[in-house]
Order: sequence, then structure tokens, then C-alpha cells
Amino acid sequence: MRKPLSEREQSAIKEKLLENCRICWERYGYKKTGVAEVAAMAGISTGAFYAFFPSKEMLFAETANAFSRRLFNILTEGKPDNPSREDFAAAVKLCADELFDNKWVFSLRDDAEKILRKLPADYMDGDFKSDLLDVTIVVKAYGLVPKVPMEEIVAVLHTLLMSIYLTDIIGTAHKQALFLLTDSAIGNLFE
Repeated sequence: MRKPLSEREQSAIKEKLLENCRICWERYGYKKTGVAEVAAMAGISTGAFYAFFPSKEMLFAETANAFSRRLFNILTEGKPDNPSREDFAAAVKLCADELFDNKWVFSLRDDAEKILRKLPADYMDGDFKSDLLDVTIVVKAYGLVPKVPMEEIVAVLHTLLMSIYLTDIIGTAHKQALFLLTDSAIGNLFE
């Protein structure tokens, strides 16, 4: 009988699963990425996979959330000692650059609905509440004074960053347009 994995070993396997999901997602897309391949890449069986994630869709959702945490870190780590609205706008633009550099994110335009349909009904509520908390922390860290409710700020930031999915439709000027809209939005959202 095999001894149980330590928390550290479990955490390492979960991180491998998330990274392998991102790699497969970028290579093959959501539909063609299988649990068996992601599990094998992490050195575990398909059956063992389900001890970490209840479904393929939850793996994909958690992979997207891990990337969101990476964006949160971008917003917080480069913050100057006396930040301004302009510094916050610059940090949001760095997040946009990160999105542009990770092509797998673009597939969310086609895959998000398929994934979300198979997640628990309350999953998105929890995700939005988490985003609301994260943005509140960042706004306070930057010393910004909101002109509108935080829910509206989160919605505007989501709208700006989710426009990344339309890059192939909008064309080469998309990034410049997004940056212009970011500056304008930040100026209108905060004192």
C-alpha cells in the first residue's frame, strides 16, 4: 500500500497540473485537452487527478484563476512608494501586456461558455467576490479614492482586460486603443 502524499507533495502535483493544463490549453485548446494527458504530464494517473480536481472544467477554471493571481501580483509588486492614478494605469497596462503575451488566454473567447456551463452554479459569484476583494486591496494600496462603487471598478477592469479576446477582430491598433481606454477609465474611476 502506498503511503499518503504530504501536503507539500500534493501542492507540487496540483501546481504541475495547473501548469500542464496551461501548456495543453495553449497547444490544443480546451476541447482537445484531456485529463489523461494533463495527469500523465504531472506523473499521476487519471484516477488520481480527481483527488485534485472534480472535473476538467474545474481544472481549467483554476488554471485561469492562477493566472489572475499572477496579474494581481503584477499590480501589487511594482507599486512605487507614493503611487498615483497614473502608476495604477501603468500597472493595469502591464497586466494587459501579460495577457497579450499568453496566447492561451485568447481561447477563452471560444471556451469560456463551455467551461462555465459545467462549473457549480455559485462558482462565478465566488470568483467575482474574490476579484472585488483583490481590487479593493489594490485600490487601497495605491491610495486611490474611488468616484464610483468598487463593483463598478471591477466591472470596468474586467471589460478592459477581457477585450483582449477581440484582438484578432479589432486588429493591430487594439493594444494602443486598450491603453488609451485604460488611461481614460482610470481617470474617470478615481479622484
